[in-house]
Amino acid sequence: MSTIACVDYRRTDLRTNVLESPFWITSGLASAVTCDDKVALLFSFPKVKQLILIHEVAVQVVEALTASTTIDIGTGTIATDAAVTGDNVTYSALDGFITNADIAVTANTINGALVGTGSTWLTLKASRAYTTPRFLVGVATAVPCVFAAVARTGVIAAGTFKVHMLITIVPGT
Repeated sequence: MSTIACVDYRRTDLRTNVLESPFWITSGLASAVTCDDKVALLFSFPKVKQLILIHEVAVQVVEALTASTTIDIGTGTIATDAAVTGDNVTYSALDGFITNADIAVTANTINGALVGTGSTWLTLKASRAYTTPRFLVGVATAVPCVFAAVARTGVIAAGTFKVHMLITIVPGT
């Protein structure tokens, strides 16, 4: 496991739904400029024993990013849900949900994981496996989270994006 500093873009106002059918959650608008060589903390799941099934993950490029910038969507943990900008995310793979090869950053697009590019989540979804990152279990410490790793060899001068996830909170948890 490794750690990297984060910039917090979670939106706590979109984390509940009275229905147990799938519903969409959306991150805050993330700036590629402030996330250069950091991770954008997008979602966290701190409710103890809550079971979350992730059906879809999509990256929406709102403002085109500087050419040659990469974004990977991964999963990891934060110490507690009280994490703030500057705290660390512990991760094992930066691209557990979507690899940077699947994200067109220089156009206003919506991108998702494609077959054959190495997304662990997509492989698990295709095999109907119920393990991380397709299936998360909420905890109060070492809180599961979803992040975007943003990088470029040079300076990132522009770009914003959001991440959308279609999830189900499994009933009875």
